[in-house]
Amino acid sequence: MRELTDRESYDIQKVLEDKDYFSSLPERHRTAAVSLAAVFDSGYNLEYVPEAAINRDICRMALQSKNADCTILPYIPFSDIQRKGIEKFAGDTPAFVLYSFVDIKDVQMAQEAVKADAYCLQLVPDKMLTKELCHEAHNSPNFDEKMMKFVTERFAELKPKEMTKGEKPMQHNGTKIKF
Repeated sequence: MRELTDRESYDIQKVLEDKDYFSSLPERHRTAAVSLAAVFDSGYNLEYVPEAAINRDICRMALQSKNADCTILPYIPFSDIQRKGIEKFAGDTPAFVLYSFVDIKDVQMAQEAVKADAYCLQLVPDKMLTKELCHEAHNSPNFDEKMMKFVTERFAELKPKEMTKGEKPMQHNGTKIKF
């Protein structure tokens, strides 16, 4: 591990004294060491970490910071660390809100999102939107008519079977039964 420069030591001290210092610091001074200290002090500083300095340690530190919430998730470029953030914030934040802060990058994340909230289907990229995923959404606790419309607009064959001309609905305990 390399020694901190005098400038880095100064910037780290200032970051710890002033919560807004890091965001106003010129990018050339936002080194990995200064960025790590800033993110440790406030997870919100992850937004200002330069792309060249961002790494897994800084992202993990952001999740562990005292004031971290789901709004830092879009600044984490690693899907495995985003998943840990989703797990961490899941108790306090609705699934649709959580997943709206991340880019759903793989099928597993899409399934997890849709299982938690059917409305997350709207957040799934078109290339991952499959009939199987729509069936998964159907099993979600909040699947409703709006989501059924969303699904059938994409996959007409998933439209519920309608009654043919000879069938008559029969009321039984508030449920329609086909004959």
